[in-house]
Amino acid sequence: MKKVSILLFLALSITSFSQAYINKKCDDMTGKCIYYPSERIITHNSSNTEGVFLQVLITEKSNRLDIEHIICTNVNIGNCNENDNLILMFEDSTKINLRSWNEFNCEGKSYFSINGSNADKLASKKVIKLYFQNGRSYDSFTSPIDADQQNYFVDLMGDCRANKYQIVKE
Repeated sequence: MKKVSILLFLALSITSFSQAYINKKCDDMTGKCIYYPSERIITHNSSNTEGVFLQVLITEKSNRLDIEHIICTNVNIGNCNENDNLILMFEDSTKINLRSWNEFNCEGKSYFSINGSNADKLASKKVIKLYFQNGRSYDSFTSPIDADQQNYFVDLMGDCRANKYQIVKE
């Protein structure tokens, strides 16, 4: 089952990035919309028993899309999550250290807010490695980012800032 979960995440990944395809989902009662790209960063260990995938939530502000949160889904890194830590290392060896803000859950999900200075770093530097630590069990996972996914944030944020994307409505 563990390997199946990792393989499922891999199957959902699309690695080419010529233009961002951004999904739009709106609540017809509140009128609020959320946006999320069809692309993800997926990492796993060599035995496919542990891993994480990163996806972003995008918001629209002043008629411009921008990344607001990183959603980290982990597989087999502790049982439940709260106060998790995510460190992203850039190609120049600098890092950003993020702390999850969501409440306790046993779904393997952690949410990390992206502020101005972190957004600027993500928009301009390749992410080459990640470290995830479960804040409840203190289990951790470190993995390099595949070369074809290192520009994920640079490309996505560049496409958003240049209005170079295609919206797919759900």
